[in-house]
Amino acid sequence: MLTPRRRVRGPRAFTTSLALAAAVVLAVSPAAAAQSTAQADGAIAVSSLSSTTEIPGSVAGSLGSLAGPAYAEYVALGDSYAAFGDDTKPAGGPAGCARSLANYPHQLDANAAVGALTDATCGGAQTKDILVETQFPGAPPQIESLEADTDLVTLSIGGNDVGFGTIVGCITAHLRPDGPAQPFDCRETIGGAVAQDIALVFGADGAVDDVYAAIDEASPNATVVATQYLPLMPAANDDGCFFTTAIGPANLEWAREITKAINDAVDAAARRNGHFSVLPVSDTDRSGCAPVDERWVVFADGSQNNTAAFHPTALGQQAMAAAITAAI
Repeated sequence: MLTPRRRVRGPRAFTTSLALAAAVVLAVSPAAAAQSTAQADGAIAVSSLSSTTEIPGSVAGSLGSLAGPAYAEYVALGDSYAAFGDDTKPAGGPAGCARSLANYPHQLDANAAVGALTDATCGGAQTKDILVETQFPGAPPQIESLEADTDLVTLSIGGNDVGFGTIVGCITAHLRPDGPAQPFDCRETIGGAVAQDIALVFGADGAVDDVYAAIDEASPNATVVATQYLPLMPAANDDGCFFTTAIGPANLEWAREITKAINDAVDAAARRNGHFSVLPVSDTDRSGCAPVDERWVVFADGSQNNTAAFHPTALGQQAMAAAITAAI
């Protein structure tokens, strides 16, 4: 784990409490490569990541060879997938935002080529909380943290707008310790509504486009990197575990499809607005079914990884920071 440098600039904006104890049940296709290079779908393959203690092409990689900060003013915007929520390493700011020193903004900031960090991430954030909403005292709209000289912005947003809580609520509705009890067919019950929300939120002139327009207006020279959502589900059925067995094969497949749809939409919106997105991938299982010390995400119980249910782990945050580094 990288140790963040304590030179974080005092933030002017923070947003949203960790509103969702269960965020989303997601999945992704198998890893496609073993080099730190951009993929056609915007994903970043960060080697095979077979080691849980060192990430090839990591945050100390290519950027670290530059003389002086390549990005002097870095602002991190987004929801709980960026804030992280590990309360053993609080990063300050409004308590409800649940920012951690182990989140990917702080891990990226540990690179000498990245300058002062303003961490405006906040658990539960929606697009409105970046643009106009003060969710609670001390957490004004995140966009207010941007300045004209901001030259690097990372963005994790949209998942809560399309109903992460609704998705996970449907999939887990009938789970019990001894196995499933006729789980809902979530594709049938909410699939259409979720697909419609993805199209509205991430589509042309949707809420995510409004976020990009606001970022470009506030910080016209900034490099903007959107981070896709780390998948919770294993890519292959033979990597299954109790949770994936309990939700049933139909919901498992639907969860994978919804994850791909959301991440494809994140990437499409970024590209449409002249930016790009990243997603670390691995040829090793990093899902909630993986061993505790290899997981990038957790299912319902995050206690062993000091993270909230259905959220990334510190290792997942490290992988995301490495993917951003490889991309910029």
